Amino acid sequence: MTRPGAQGAGGDPAERGERDAPLVLYRCRTPTNVLCPCGAVARRLNGLGLAARVERVPYRRGPRPEIEELTGQHRVPVLVDGDEVIHDSRRILQYLDWAYRRPEKKGNERKKGPKSRRRKSPKPRRQSPSGQ
Repeated sequence: MTRPGAQGAGGDPAERGERDAPLVLYRCRTPTNVLCPCGAVARRLNGLGLAARVERVPYRRGPRPEIEELTGQHRVPVLVDGDEVIHDSRRILQYLDWAYRRPEKKGNERKKGPKSRRRKSPKPRRQSPSGQ
């Protein structure tokens, strides 16, 4: 499977028609992006600058026929990206990073490994006048 928009994937995604269909995020009705896994996906979409249509589905006790039709289960979040249907927040985050994260420029690369610090050797203790 080739990354969308990657070299060897057939050129520009817009030319292939893959990105004509917008991203759709099915999520819970929680009004904030902090309290639930759905919010983590929404934050990542915003962080990557991706516009997505958001569909808020009923709470767990309510029927979720559209979710069950897409994934065969009733849990959210679910991300639909063209023909791709991804469920589980961790998998969605991995997919978004894989498909949409822009590679860093060479000048902005982080140095690998922690910086080493020189520790000062402890000062020798003075002995008391009695020699103890």
